[in-house]
Amino acid sequence: MKKLRTIIVEDNLTNQEHLSHLIREYCLDVEIIGMASTVEEAIQKIRDHLPELIFLDVELPDGSGFDILNYFKPVSFKVIFFTGHLKYAYQAIKFHAVDFLFKPVQINDLIEAVKIASGKQLDEEYRVKLESAKQQFENPSRLILHEVSGFTVVESDEIIKLEANRGYTDLYLTGNRKLTYCRILKDFEGLLEAHKNFIRVHKSFLINLNHVKSYSKQGEIKLIENLSAQLGDSYRNRFINYFN
Repeated sequence: MKKLRTIIVEDNLTNQEHLSHLIREYCLDVEIIGMASTVEEAIQKIRDHLPELIFLDVELPDGSGFDILNYFKPVSFKVIFFTGHLKYAYQAIKFHAVDFLFKPVQINDLIEAVKIASGKQLDEEYRVKLESAKQQFENPSRLILHEVSGFTVVESDEIIKLEANRGYTDLYLTGNRKLTYCRILKDFEGLLEAHKNFIRVHKSFLINLNHVKSYSKQGEIKLIENLSAQLGDSYRNRFINYFN
């Protein structure tokens, strides 16, 4: 059976050894052909060994894992990201459906990630997802929203509110624009967590505090452009305290 030629890019030696041990023990279709601990070293190893799969730490001493992807265009290998911090990076990567592991790596998660990566086609759609995750990581003020026909870039300041719509989320934007995206509201809440002006005010509503016009004790939050949202009881204190 042909094995996936793999390089691990991780600056922490303990994590590097732990991951390599798990791969050798539980991922028999993966062959580790090299390890690197910096962006510069990783680029050289990839050029020398031409791997098919990279386990890529998000944050490295001399840059980020995305700097490595930026060097290789088009990307000629599959990627599984992993990190122990940078919560926003986790959200950006996961949001764009790029394979991701959280440290310390768990056996079942590793097996599943390798299984998924092995089955994915290294095509233009895959490369677009990697590029989108990179752009989201580098510029968190912009949301890159993929659709069947392509993608839309939205500045976070343009978002007035987000509303749950069953398995979808409706985004209401300045200029009387509306987008519907096939992700649940909780996913957007995580993605926008780095933006302090966005808060959950109801199980169905996430709003931009910069666009609030008024609030009534009946629980109605009025927003710009004749939009509104309901304030849930469990979210009341946080919302009220922001304006006190």
